[in-house]
Amino acid sequence: MLTESLSEYGVVALALGLAGAAAGLARTFITHRTRLREEQEASVRTTARMTGLIGLAAAHHKDLRIMERDRDGHRVVELGRSRVPATAEHKETA
Repeated sequence: MLTESLSEYGVVALALGLAGAAAGLARTFITHRTRLREEQEASVRTTARMTGLIGLAAAHHKDLRIMERDRDGHRVVELGRSRVPATAEHKETA
């Protein structure tokens, strides 16, 4: 058999190699599942955020400024802000 042709150290080396391969596969599987869960969670959060923003926009607030920070960065959303052009502010009447 295989164990008869291997020395005692060879058997230990083979067992450690198989254990290392199994540990690598387990680690890869866990990493993959973790990444999938994070992407699903981010998708759910994005859907909830957009639903909330649509609800705020539909409530007819005059001015609304939303600042949010997450792992993607910092965003500022302004709804209902009417800005007057700079040329209209400084027009001289004739």
